[in-house]
Amino acid sequence: MEPEIEDYASGEEQPYSDEQVSEEVDRYRRIVLSACSSLGNLQPVTKAVRSGCFGGEGRPIHCVSGTNMEYVPKDDCLSSLKDIKRYIQMDEQGDGKWVLQWLGEWQVLERDIIPIFTLCVKRLLPSQSPNATDEDREHILKIVTMCVELFVFLTWNMKTESPEVKMRFTQILQMYKRMFAKNEVIFGLLSIAVMHLRKGHNTEREAMLVKGVLYVFRNILAIPDPLISPTSKNMSGLEVHDKLLAILDTELAVDFFMTLLSSADDRRFKDLRPILVDVIYYMFYRVPVSALFDKHGAWFEHSDLKRGGRHPTFGGVYAVSTGEGTIMPVFNAREVLRPFANLFKKPDKIRLPKVEPECPVDYAWRSVDPDAIPILRRIAAVFIESCFNPFITAMFDDLKTATSIVNDTVPRLLYIAGYFIDVSLANTEIDLGCTCAVVQTQIFGQVMRFTSTYMELKEWSSLEPAMYCIQQILLALSKMCGTKLDSLSENVLSNLFYDGDALDLFVKLCRVYRPTKMRRQCLEQIARLADTFLNTLKAYAESKSGMYIKKKIKRSAKKKAVNDASQPSVSDEPVAANGDMDEDETNEPSVPDSDGELEDSGNEGGVSSDDENIDTEQMVERSFDFARFENAFAVNEVAKSFTNLLAPPSAMEYVYPMLYRIAITCQRPFLFFKKRTMDRLLLMFNDELNFPHRVEMLDLVCWIFRQYMVVMDVPDLCKYYKAEGLNNKLAVECVLAFLKNTRFGTSVKPVITRHVVNLLPSNKDTSKNEDDADVGQITEDSNQLAAVPPVPVANDTLEDMDDDFDLDQYFNF
Repeated sequence: MEPEIEDYASGEEQPYSDEQVSEEVDRYRRIVLSACSSLGNLQPVTKAVRSGCFGGEGRPIHCVSGTNMEYVPKDDCLSSLKDIKRYIQMDEQGDGKWVLQWLGEWQVLERDIIPIFTLCVKRLLPSQSPNATDEDREHILKIVTMCVELFVFLTWNMKTESPEVKMRFTQILQMYKRMFAKNEVIFGLLSIAVMHLRKGHNTEREAMLVKGVLYVFRNILAIPDPLISPTSKNMSGLEVHDKLLAILDTELAVDFFMTLLSSADDRRFKDLRPILVDVIYYMFYRVPVSALFDKHGAWFEHSDLKRGGRHPTFGGVYAVSTGEGTIMPVFNAREVLRPFANLFKKPDKIRLPKVEPECPVDYAWRSVDPDAIPILRRIAAVFIESCFNPFITAMFDDLKTATSIVNDTVPRLLYIAGYFIDVSLANTEIDLGCTCAVVQTQIFGQVMRFTSTYMELKEWSSLEPAMYCIQQILLALSKMCGTKLDSLSENVLSNLFYDGDALDLFVKLCRVYRPTKMRRQCLEQIARLADTFLNTLKAYAESKSGMYIKKKIKRSAKKKAVNDASQPSVSDEPVAANGDMDEDETNEPSVPDSDGELEDSGNEGGVSSDDENIDTEQMVERSFDFARFENAFAVNEVAKSFTNLLAPPSAMEYVYPMLYRIAITCQRPFLFFKKRTMDRLLLMFNDELNFPHRVEMLDLVCWIFRQYMVVMDVPDLCKYYKAEGLNNKLAVECVLAFLKNTRFGTSVKPVITRHVVNLLPSNKDTSKNEDDADVGQITEDSNQLAAVPPVPVANDTLEDMDDDFDLDQYFNF
């Protein structure tokens, strides 16, 4: 007996056997099934039908038929509904969600709960039951309320559950969505909500009922349809979303949502605003803006663009070395590239995040039913013209007091704002003033702060819709220039570009991409935002005779002891703009700039222990030069990040301008002289690829390769630029043959030439840099090559020059 006492005293429970667990689950299953069986059942209904319908007799005929069955709730229906709710709540404490699964398998929602709800709603309406007493109405209202609560439980998404639970409930939730896509169910839900909102004041229970109805609408709209290819046949019955939208429009539920959205600034609806964000988001769930304007080809970006360039069989003879001492003649460019076609067909594997983040915004575009497009257009037009400004303003006012922005509501709000600005820009009939709320300085400032916060917290999935919103705001501001809203645009842009920290944010966004932590779509959005920002900034700077920015600098003062009568020495130090960024294995570590580091207050560097460092931050105003600011993007991290979009090519209309800016405008082609980067550039020679700016991109890549070949021929230059060779020697031979017989890459003067120049080191004491002199200074020799650096070489190594970033060096400080 003692061992048993010890086990009991220790509090350790004896493990159940598999047989005991199975028996316990079966017993619990029977209990739940008993509660479901007590809800009600179908009973035959006797209907009097005129004899003329059947002929012969003049009296009504009583017909008892299996087709005339009506659901009749039992007297203890309310108690059974409460029991089911209690079982679901008990099930929430576990991990299996077995009660919800059993309810789905037994089809309790379709066979019992929905029939009870629709029947009770009819009895609750005064027009349907004029003789009902207050006591009867109270009892019916309790049943309706319990049904709505069960609707919320049954349709709640499973995104926080384990993958195994998600897989089990996918088909169940899609079945529920088909059950709700019926006129009588939508009419019942809408009737309950409208009946209580028409009152001037609602009790707490009535307010919770209205909120529950909106949750039900939100949940059923959020259930995704199976992703079906547009070419699939006989699969349209699986897509319910567009059918549900049509029913919502027919039963005036859409107008109900628009009324709430337009009245979002009313204090009565403050608690409903986050739900309405999800409702409007899921109404346009997975619908690209192009689908609203019949641009179906844009779903798959630029799939219908024609390939530019000359005919592939254009004349010309090439000679390619096979690497074995033999020469192989070929007769056109396609044949030149054929020897390393495998390099094109099997590019480097795209590096995906190790753990795919849960994104609050779903970008998996779907095909839209043509009959649903007019409905979506009308909803978008009404929302933009009547609801956008009051709703967006009210939501951002609520976010001022929000304790956290790391949730689904804020990213979806930013996505909605950007999405409907995108729609308004695509439709010339919509007045730009309908979306002017989000482009105001106050709200735009909030969007910028959200973006900076998401980047600092490394919330990459939330950062993507924030960047999308900023991009659309900048496009709207550019379109407002020269219109009646020109003063608004001028005010916002002047405040944006006057803030040096805001300019710094866009530079950091281009440097933040990490392939093992972020989605490729996020990098595409970074490219779109960077291109839009730089174009807007350039146009604004060109329209001004002079431009100034406000920048925070750090002033460090070294003070002697109190008894020391000497004056403190003061030096201005700009604050580092980039901060600390995590580096993964794909990015080389950047060397910090001495001008951007905070001084150590310790006793290093010969500073006396009596000294004290007093650091103060001050705001200063400096002149702005756009050409110098562009150099902030010409760094290794940006070059590596943007070349990731070359394999396979995507967002090329935004990638090409940035690569051109780095290589030609800022004259830094050596940033691409890395093995992985050059392998990606090789893909641009594939004649089978179709993408925008293909001819221009090929010309740029050829220009870079010409510089690369020059560097690789000279060991000193190769060492200086830290250029890396390519493993595929045959590919190099083919490219050389192609470059010798084409004029691609010759229209722009090369940066690296055969002229002999001196590269001066930054340290004036050259006696301490004898080792660097061999690299920094090339003797005069006709066979050697040298490089004309694009900017003065300010460090002993090139890595210090191109990897380090300090925004202040690109202003006239």
